[in-house]
Formats: sequence, structure tokens, C-alpha cells
Amino acid sequence: MTDDADRATGATIPLRTDPADTTRRLLQSKNPRVDRIRETLLLAAAVVLDVFLFSDVVAPDPRAGGPQTAWGIVLACGVLMFGVLLLRVRARIPVFLVVCALSVAITLSTTYRPVVPVCIVLAGVIAFLPLRAGVFAAVVAIVPAMSWVYSEARTHDFDWGAGVYVGILIGYLAILLVGAGIGWWRKTADRNYELRRAEAARAAVMSVRSEVARELHDIVAHAVTLMVLQASGARAVMTHDQQRALDALDVVEKTGTQAMAELRRLLSVLRTSDVDEHPIHELVLPPGLDEMPALLESIRATGVEVILHAEGSPRPLARSVDAAAYRIVSESLTNVTKHSGAGATVNVHFKWTAAQLDIKIWDNGLGRGADERLSTGNGLLGLTERIVLAGGAFEAKPRDAGGYEVHATLPIPSTTPAVAVTGGATL
Repeated sequence: MTDDADRATGATIPLRTDPADTTRRLLQSKNPRVDRIRETLLLAAAVVLDVFLFSDVVAPDPRAGGPQTAWGIVLACGVLMFGVLLLRVRARIPVFLVVCALSVAITLSTTYRPVVPVCIVLAGVIAFLPLRAGVFAAVVAIVPAMSWVYSEARTHDFDWGAGVYVGILIGYLAILLVGAGIGWWRKTADRNYELRRAEAARAAVMSVRSEVARELHDIVAHAVTLMVLQASGARAVMTHDQQRALDALDVVEKTGTQAMAELRRLLSVLRTSDVDEHPIHELVLPPGLDEMPALLESIRATGVEVILHAEGSPRPLARSVDAAAYRIVSESLTNVTKHSGAGATVNVHFKWTAAQLDIKIWDNGLGRGADERLSTGNGLLGLTERIVLAGGAFEAKPRDAGGYEVHATLPIPSTTPAVAVTGGATL
């Protein structure tokens, strides 16, 4: 009663987490509004720090040769810089040029030298724009840097030693490295994000394929097996028992018609429904235990004796559990017709409890045998997947006394949209 090949399911290997990706998750919250507020506060703090460090407002320099700039003017310049910086993400190059121009103008007309705003926009251009834009910005940024040096030399007793040039060069290179580092971090995180999206898309495609294959197998394998067996039986008795041959052909016609109806239903769902957002087993209304009588009749028509046992009172089942229970019985009985054939006896036992439905199916292995080529090798694999999706457990093994045994347990949640098990009296 088992299929020829019992394959192991594949597992998707998760992508390695990159440090840049981890840093991005730490820096960004799930609320964009929180991110914007935090960014605004950081910019304000940077401008305030710039005003305190690179102006004479807090501690006037006695070495300055010119008049001190009023603190109100310096504050207004800082507010202006802050307002321009808020627009840097929308237009990085224009904002960069405006900040550089303002820095030069403020530096040459006041004792305030806006250094931090220029560093912020320069690092942003290098980090977020192509290399050509970064090179352009690095060259343009030399102008405000030279204006700072010129203003310092004009207003203070400035000592032009080698250390000054080295310090300027180191600071300039540091800004370039910071921008390049941010760019590398961003590109690495974006690349990992795209890789994860591609991996998730591939996994979704494989999941849909697996569901389609499982549904097609459940629809086709059972029907084709019965049709082939009935057609073979009809040919064997056609010459001496035409009525049995006609009955067998009638079963073939009914089974084929039912299979075609289920295939049309599945194809209709695939054409019109969003299978990316909703699993196929949620979109297709599969058969449930209320269709057990027709299933047992079709199996008995092949010459297999089916004995049904029931223990406990049938309970309402979730749709996925109801479908899984039906498929367990359907696949198990179909496998008996494949591997044992006419003359075999199958016992189907249902045990209902408050928390679960226990299904046990076993055969005696005494049939005359059937054509092993009818097996697809995928039945138990698809059955296992379906039961796992329903939250149950599954086991299939040969019996010491001969034949095969299938044992499955399916959960019955206490609060479940009811799918009444009609025809429960037949169980």
C-alpha cells in the first residue's frame, strides 16, 4: 500500500546575514515617522555642534583681528544650514552645491565656518550617488575648505606649517572614507535584501508548484488507477459476462467525468485566483469526509473489500483537516488497488476524540496483485505535506502479518469554522 519512492523533502538554506544588514536593522525602526524624527534631531545636534566648534560665539578668540560676529547672525546662519540639510535626500547634488556656496559666503562674511554641514552633504553624495557624482563633489568640496583656511589666515595669527596641510589632508580623506564606507554598507545591505527577496520569490514559486502537483496527483492518480483497473476487468469478462463489463465501463465513465470536473475546478482557480497570496488548498474546495460513500463504492467496484470502523462521535472539522482526512483514506485505498488489487481486504478505522481525529488504515496484503506501473511514487510524499499543513502527524509502514499500515492524527481545534461531517452515520 506504499508508493515506490518515498522521497525526502528539500529545505531552503537561509542566506548568510551580512553585518551591514544587521546594522541597518538596528538603525532603522519599523515606524518611518520615528526614523524621520530621529534624523531631524541628529541633524539639529550636528548643526549646533558645528556652531559651537567653528564660531566665536561661545568663546571669542582674542587672536582674531576683526570684529566678532553677533551671536544672532551666527544662529541665523546655523538655522539656514539646518533647513537646507533637511532637503538633502530629495536632491543631493543641488543641496550639496547650495551648502558649499552658503559655507563659502558665511565663512568670508562672518566668524562662523560651517564645516559639519559640508561634510554631511559630501559624505551623502559619495555614499548614495554614482562614482562620477562622488568625484565631482570631492573636487567641489575643496572650495569651501580653502575658504575656511583663507578666513582663518585673514582673521588670526595663522602659522602655515606643514602640520596644517597634513591636518587638512587627513580631514579631507576622512570625509571621503566615511562617505565611501556608508556607500559600501548601503550597497551591501541592499544587495542582501534583493537576494532575500529573490530567494523568497523562488521559495514561493516552489511552494505553488508543490501545491499544484499535490492537487493534480490527488485528482488524477486515484481516478486513473480506478479507470485502468476497471477497463482491464471489463476486457477480461467481456466475452462471457457482458453485464459486468458494462458495469465496469460505467464506473470508468463516472470516474473520468468526476476527475474532469475536479480538474476544471482546479484550472479555474489557477486562472482567476491570486495563488501568491492564498495557498491553493484554501482556494480550491477539496472533497471531504462527506464524500466517503462514493469513494468506498468506487474502491469496492475494483474487487477490494473495505471494512469501515468508527469509534466516538464525529465532530466538525476545519476545511483543511476535513480534506486531509479524505485524502488519507483516498490515497491509502488507491495504493491498495495499485499494489494488492482485487481480493485484498482493507480496514479503515476512525477514532474521534475531543482534541483529534485518529485514522488507521491497514490491508492484509492478500490481493492478486496489480500493475506496479500505476504508482507515481509521489503519493505518500504529497500526503505527508498535506497532513503537516493541517497540523497533524503521519506514519506509514509495512505490517509484520503482511500488507501495509497507515496511521495519521489530525487536530480538532475547539473553535473551528465548522465543516460538518455529513454522512457520519456511514462511519
